[in-house]
Amino acid sequence: MKQNRVETIMQDNKVIYKRDYDVPIDMVFEAWSSSEHLSQWWGPDGFTITTKSLNFSKGGIWEYVMHGPDGHHYKNKVQFLDIKKPHYIYLTMLGDGEGAKDVDFQSRILFEEAGEGTSLTMEQIFPSKEELERVNKKYGAIEGGKQHLGNLGKYLETLE
Repeated sequence: MKQNRVETIMQDNKVIYKRDYDVPIDMVFEAWSSSEHLSQWWGPDGFTITTKSLNFSKGGIWEYVMHGPDGHHYKNKVQFLDIKKPHYIYLTMLGDGEGAKDVDFQSRILFEEAGEGTSLTMEQIFPSKEELERVNKKYGAIEGGKQHLGNLGKYLETLE
């Protein structure tokens, strides 16, 4: 598989990541839709996850814990706003599932056929430019997003 770089575009309160993968669209979509796949690649470099529950459907909830390389555990809760297989997944971050919501953004993950491969666009939309800057400063969100899609690429290589 050729190495594909992540293109990153900043637009006010939005970060757009674009990356091509040399695998069919159904395979890329599937990697986003089950805890078995997500546990193999989700998150930035050095992180692992444990899924508590996953209801991959419109309105469904995914609860998971990200285990950081520093030993910290980060509870997360995501709601799927809309899903159209294999074209898109829209989701929103709900915080830690216990009322704390330090990170507030929605993501739109768009999948497009590109020859025999797939072109993926992931948009992270924050309530404001200031919130995007705060989350990026505190968590390294933009670099994390790039690593996230890089880890997906490494995982997809193992499926070929």
